[in-house]
Amino acid sequence: MNYHFPRLLFLIVAGIFFCKTDSFSQKIKSASFTYAPETAGNYYNQQIARKSYPVNATDFVILSRKSNQTYAVERYGADLKTRWSAPFSLLGSESLVAFAVSAKTALVVTHRIDPEQGSQALYGTILDLTTGKELLQKKLQEAPSKSRRLTLSVSEDGSKLVTYHSITRDEQLRSMLAVVYDATTLNKIKERPYDFGGTNGQVTAQVHIDNRGDQYVSLLTDNNMRLSVRRYNNQDNEIKVMEVMVGGVFDGEKRYVLDTHYQLAQDSSLYAAVLVAEEKSGDYRSLKLVKFDYAINNMRFAEEFVFTPEFSQRVAKASGANRLEDIYLSDILVSTEGQALVLAEKKYEEGGENSPYHAKELLLFSYDEYLNPTWNSVILKNQVAPATEGFAGISYSARLFGNRLQLLTLETLNGKTDLYNRSIHLLTGTSDTPKPMGLNVANDMGAAYVKDFTTWLEENSIIAVNRPSKASAGLRLSRITFK
Repeated sequence: MNYHFPRLLFLIVAGIFFCKTDSFSQKIKSASFTYAPETAGNYYNQQIARKSYPVNATDFVILSRKSNQTYAVERYGADLKTRWSAPFSLLGSESLVAFAVSAKTALVVTHRIDPEQGSQALYGTILDLTTGKELLQKKLQEAPSKSRRLTLSVSEDGSKLVTYHSITRDEQLRSMLAVVYDATTLNKIKERPYDFGGTNGQVTAQVHIDNRGDQYVSLLTDNNMRLSVRRYNNQDNEIKVMEVMVGGVFDGEKRYVLDTHYQLAQDSSLYAAVLVAEEKSGDYRSLKLVKFDYAINNMRFAEEFVFTPEFSQRVAKASGANRLEDIYLSDILVSTEGQALVLAEKKYEEGGENSPYHAKELLLFSYDEYLNPTWNSVILKNQVAPATEGFAGISYSARLFGNRLQLLTLETLNGKTDLYNRSIHLLTGTSDTPKPMGLNVANDMGAAYVKDFTTWLEENSIIAVNRPSKASAGLRLSRITFK
């Protein structure tokens, strides 16, 4: 494998300061925005990481917390005025777990605990996208409260939904009871079990659902050594299984799976990226990428990307770190032609109660449609947020348009704090100079940018929520159109 990392690393890092700035202009339209930040949750794995969806080239829908236990789903037009607002309140034992938008409806799912009955349940609510009218509210699935928390997955286009109840024995996952729904009507499509009998050791499972309603259950078994994917379709009871050993003993060294990330495509395939570590040292060993292709019932493997001492030293030297650490897989983006891009990010909490959160360098690994490695690179950034914000305002937002990756970050570059957009060519890895969006975002460790609301209406049109300066106490909803 040819490593292009040193060349691209220099181009991307040095480009911030030395590349000639391309012709760039933008138009910004803003309006005041009311939002009450979340006060609890998992800052590393947000329950609802995306709270805004485009409806068309001008309109978009937002799920916003207005006050304690009070939320609203709202549609905005091109003038950034509210077309409709659908407020709702949660019970004391209720929490939001999903928000999705389809062609004609919006879906909100909540998790509710009933202490008196000793039960838990998922409830779905359907709203009409045109009017905001509530069309239906329905209990989706119920289980004992002492069981593992009920979970769900929604398809990419918001049209299908699967909820599932995890059944354990001796604190180990043994099976799941799943219910598949049409997410636009909440009509039940199928109820089925996922049986994990015969698997070895602890089982870790994730469920993904495609736009047709087929479910892909990814499993890590054999003490985090074996990756298995099962596809269940809704027409019959056929279960197609593919699996591969991603950990184990190699050259006398035991290796295990440190992190995984999945991306379900709409061509009956599932991409799985895996970070592997050495058990003895705990050092990052390699990145593996597998495509489980159910259209041909076969797997395709990318060449293992080994984090050699030379590679680790280059990253450490550029970032100022002593070694590769706190790296997590964050995205797999797949183009319409089948090229894949794996992103990993350094994220960590500084340590101690109420300590800041940090999001730093991004590692990018590109593959062609046959999973041959094409280029790899790094984007250096240094983002910090207070403990009360976690990663809600830092990290990054990314969208793929054709062969262009548009990547938005909140950063301070050359003394200017703003949202910066990088346009990266998927086939070559070349990057334009980071371009400021012109919002003049506040830089005072307060709530300055709410990443969850970032939305691309089109490739050159972005919706964002931010606080523009220290003197401004309120948030602004902005539409930025740029060339």
